[in-house]
Amino acid sequence: MKAKSRGTILVVDDESDWLDTCSDILGDEGYAVLTSESAERGLRLLDERSLDLVLTDMTMPGMTGIELVREIGRMGSGCPIVLMTGFPTIETAIAALKAGASDYLLKPFSPEQLLHSVQGALDKTRLSSENQFLRSRVAELSQLGELIGGSAAMRKVYADLERAATMEASVLLHGESGTGKELAARIIHDKSPRRRGHFVPINCAAIPGELLENELFGHESGAFTGAGAARIGLFENASGGTVFLDEIGEMPPLLQAKLLRVVEDRKVRRLGSNKERSIDVRFVSATHRDLRELVAQKAFREDLYYRLNVITIAIPPLRERQEDIPLLLGHFLRRSATRERPAPSRMTPEARKAILDYRWPGNVRELANLAQFLLFADRDGTIDGDDLPQHLVTRQAAAPLDLDCSSLYSLPFSEAKKRLFDQMEENYVRHALLKHDWNVTAAAADCGIDRRTIHRIVQRLDLKRPH
Repeated sequence: MKAKSRGTILVVDDESDWLDTCSDILGDEGYAVLTSESAERGLRLLDERSLDLVLTDMTMPGMTGIELVREIGRMGSGCPIVLMTGFPTIETAIAALKAGASDYLLKPFSPEQLLHSVQGALDKTRLSSENQFLRSRVAELSQLGELIGGSAAMRKVYADLERAATMEASVLLHGESGTGKELAARIIHDKSPRRRGHFVPINCAAIPGELLENELFGHESGAFTGAGAARIGLFENASGGTVFLDEIGEMPPLLQAKLLRVVEDRKVRRLGSNKERSIDVRFVSATHRDLRELVAQKAFREDLYYRLNVITIAIPPLRERQEDIPLLLGHFLRRSATRERPAPSRMTPEARKAILDYRWPGNVRELANLAQFLLFADRDGTIDGDDLPQHLVTRQAAAPLDLDCSSLYSLPFSEAKKRLFDQMEENYVRHALLKHDWNVTAAAADCGIDRRTIHRIVQRLDLKRPH
């Protein structure tokens, strides 16, 4: 089985011996190598295909290496360049770096020196690209809190949240634990006309049932033993704003009936009182469970389900949006870094692959915890396999498909069928591309389909290669 290429490098030199030497060294390390005996032909090759790095001699007949560097810069390809020369001077070194070269290599050089220079230039460019991508998202992230992601799935979530924010209808957020449902609820509130009111989160699973009613409705003085003074409940406190009912599927049946009255009438009655008080709230609920299944089991009221589930927004698990993982991890690393423990600046390909291939059962919350661990484990500014927790390194192979059907049952069959097929198609193609390092030809051959079919799916679903 042919080893996967670490990248494509163009070597430009008018001396064939140096072309052969560099090709042998780089080829043995897994790079795909193209060669050219002139800068002019090298430019044509660069124009015809995507390259990861150019290694060029400085002194050549016709266009010189310095002129080639400048021309590549004008093309705007962003391809890093390492200049080689057998006639070193301070002036030529300065000229090379000013022209845009990433590094300067003196002939003759050892294989170790060549590989160190090439890897350094590639790492610097990769880091710069990632930083540029992150900077391009700053404005968006400031609007969307920490519900971060650039994948097609997350862009759809953002659009749905913004549309829901303009309405007063109840919203049900569905997603696994740790996917960011509360962040999504806060976005709805912050972008709504209710943004000046309170956002009141209530975890229905964390508060014991016998206390939850008092928390929600409040009580009058003397309503029960120990109630020395009246207390406003969370529903009243949220008037003018948004109530977020997290893990609504865990609410006891008796309280479900009382919540139904509140949702229908927008009125509450404190414990120990006969007076109803009007409230002005918008309800956003969240669950990781299939509420329709709970309704079928008589564990959740059907009438309450339909009143809370006017708008449904599904938050995808992290394993279904792998291209967001580097962005999220970088964000969490920078957020947790300190002057004494700065964020690592590099990551080895092995560590990156382990992180991308992991299933992330704890979703974004688990990834945030990993960032904290990496700040502790890092010793030299580079994340490698030894820095990762053991369960990431010894993971079982990921299943190629992981479909979430729970959000489809409220849809007509034809629409649910189409969405399920789209989800399967996206997951299948993304898995194939990740398996082959985004090589469309190799992925198509592995799947037994035409590469043009994969291109069409990639374009239609706007799939992005992980950064």
